[in-house]
Amino acid sequence: MEVILVIFLFAFGACVGSFLNVVIWRLPRGESIVFPGSHCPSCGRAIAWYDNIPLLSWIVLRARCRHCKAPISPRYLLVEAVTAVIVCGMFVWFYIIQLRSGAGDIRETWPMFLAHAVLFCGLLACSLIDIESWLIPLEVCWLASLVGLICAGASPPPERFLAAVSPTAGAMALAALVGLGVAMLLVHYGFVQRSFLDADDRPVVEPTAKPKGKAGKGKGKKARKDKKSAKPAKAQAPIRSVAFGKEHGVSPRREILREVLFLAPAIGLAVAAGLMVTMVPPVREAWLGLTDPAQNAWAPHLTAVLAAMFGYLIGGLWIWAFRIFGTLGFGREAMGLGDVHILAAVGAVCGWVVPSIAFFLAAFLALAWAMTVFLTRKQRELPYGPWLAAGAFVTVLFYDYLIELLNPYTEVLSMLSGG
Repeated sequence: MEVILVIFLFAFGACVGSFLNVVIWRLPRGESIVFPGSHCPSCGRAIAWYDNIPLLSWIVLRARCRHCKAPISPRYLLVEAVTAVIVCGMFVWFYIIQLRSGAGDIRETWPMFLAHAVLFCGLLACSLIDIESWLIPLEVCWLASLVGLICAGASPPPERFLAAVSPTAGAMALAALVGLGVAMLLVHYGFVQRSFLDADDRPVVEPTAKPKGKAGKGKGKKARKDKKSAKPAKAQAPIRSVAFGKEHGVSPRREILREVLFLAPAIGLAVAAGLMVTMVPPVREAWLGLTDPAQNAWAPHLTAVLAAMFGYLIGGLWIWAFRIFGTLGFGREAMGLGDVHILAAVGAVCGWVVPSIAFFLAAFLALAWAMTVFLTRKQRELPYGPWLAAGAFVTVLFYDYLIELLNPYTEVLSMLSGG
């Protein structure tokens, strides 16, 4: 039975990967992912079903279009294969070899598995789009977050896969989400302006340094010899920047304060909800009654949704706080809002612990590449979304080991806080 399920999930994952190829190609170009159907980008001819079989068709066609013989990028095969490995690999990891404990029976926890599969398939698409175009499709992150909330409410995951939160933290999370909704309405009706709205969003190219001397400068035969032997200087790659700075016609510090204003309703309502639940007895008793399984049969579903909401907010808050304080400190946009949505989606599916670890783990994973970028000086920034996705994936797979590794530090923090 398990072998059949693994084969099915591998084939299903390959089909999902075929769809992700469409998403990766079309979303950055503003095209519909539904219409028209699959077609060759070179000749425009529709692709027949027998030429659209995941993995196999690319091999059979020898990586060329049947009609115009245009080459088909190996990325299509790679995305299909990686997606298939992600989907069936997580099943094997969670349920067969059980290197991540606490998954339970697939027949009972399949919504949790589905949410994880949707999350990491979506993050694969976001990562490749971010690498290619420095953009993160927020629609993909929103979909993964929504699936996480729905699956948590429909079938509460095991606590090892969605960390429980206190009733007070749950109330604050719910109030904060209401506050974000209020802030979005304020932006929609023009009471709050979006940040960096007036910025001139163009890559910045720094001029290359002028040579200190000219080849062949001098007199007589020596000068002519030097001129002949002089080699043309290797063109220096332009330094490209995608982060907003003063050269884009805006003040990053002033613009980032607009985001602080945007977050004000969420922060204010969260604080108010926390105070009411802890200091107003009637409110506290009513809320505890809603979240107590002994008094409310739907309490496990409600608390699971609240835990997913809390994870969504904590995941996004890690990046947003770094973005705000980094921009205020350096006077240049630090991190991107797309990265906020990536880690928020991770939190909605996995709870608040996973994005909290992934936030720091991603920095170590990206360090080698960041040093390469710094030394070659070809660009100021690097797309960080793929590293956040990789950090989250590693954290989910090796969660037990990482928690055991960090346990002494959590005990110290608990002692210091009086816990």
